[in-house]
Amino acid sequence: MPNPKDILVVTTSTIEGRKINRHLKPVTAHIVAGTNVFSDVFAAFSDFFGGRSGSYQKQLTSLYDEAIHKIKLAAYEIGANGVVGLSIDMDEISGKNKSMFMLTAIGTAVVLENDNQSAPITQSERFENVSYERLNLLYKKKDILKKADEGNLSITDDNWHFVTTNQVDEIFPYLLKKYQAVLQGQMLQITVKEYYDRLVAYIDAFPEEKKFTMLYESALNESNEVYLSVISNIINDLQLVDLNYTARLLGSDEFKKQRIGLQIITFNKPFYNKVDVQHLEDLKDFIQQNFKERGTRSTKKQMLSSKEKEIWNCECGKTNDVSAVNQYCDNCDKDIYGFKTNDITPEKAIKSVNTKIALISELII
Repeated sequence: MPNPKDILVVTTSTIEGRKINRHLKPVTAHIVAGTNVFSDVFAAFSDFFGGRSGSYQKQLTSLYDEAIHKIKLAAYEIGANGVVGLSIDMDEISGKNKSMFMLTAIGTAVVLENDNQSAPITQSERFENVSYERLNLLYKKKDILKKADEGNLSITDDNWHFVTTNQVDEIFPYLLKKYQAVLQGQMLQITVKEYYDRLVAYIDAFPEEKKFTMLYESALNESNEVYLSVISNIINDLQLVDLNYTARLLGSDEFKKQRIGLQIITFNKPFYNKVDVQHLEDLKDFIQQNFKERGTRSTKKQMLSSKEKEIWNCECGKTNDVSAVNQYCDNCDKDIYGFKTNDITPEKAIKSVNTKIALISELII
């Protein structure tokens, strides 16, 4: 699909002659628009004589068109090629000789069969007969991956839509790399929030099991803290908490991955059961037993005194006073366990897990 204009939008729950392969998620558009004085006066004049207000009609048509355009853009960004069940509600608010239209549109983004980009293209697919369209899609996928491998792929709207709609999971490492470039201000054509939202939409377009595999396997094999952080954020935003994967992160030899595990255990799953409660108990015990002080404690003599004072040596090499009010290293701002002020510490994680277990236990059968 070349652009959002080609997305089908209908008010019905189905599209005649087209099979819906997947329902993605609701998409919305919100528009607030004021009417000018001329429109108000002319509308009142027309209403008085029982006629129609051409000015109002044009405004209404414009608002509806804008709403549908925004709905199409929202669907396009998450890899849809259709929107079903479109509903548009509008209210007019008047006061102090001024009027304002408030319009809300909502529909369900779907992937329709028989669209050139509706089916994911994988290297392992084999067919008795291959259409030109499928060949063209495979060519484009290979071209995108080649450019990404060479480091010169442009993240255009069309490329975003292609990799999202066709679920090109091989491009994920490159998209993470580009996210860091956006953070560093190297891609001025897009804001950090816009890029992140598109990255979330890209992940969300995959089947549920694939989402977990992509995110957690990337986290387990990745050492870049920026990448780990954005993966953690996506897991939180999409509620993709997996306690088995979380246990693997907590048990990693790399402290940065252990920290991500502590973050994830404080996130919420869509649903919990008795098995989850036991798993949370096990993870809590693991955290209590395995997160030890990373700094080393010792003592040193005080000047002009025979007494010794307790100190701790940070991983960064800085010596700190244990009795100081600030329990964080003066050099790197980490505590003796290796955590910064805003990090999820083992203590915070355990507190969150205890609260979660207590609440679940009150409601679970």
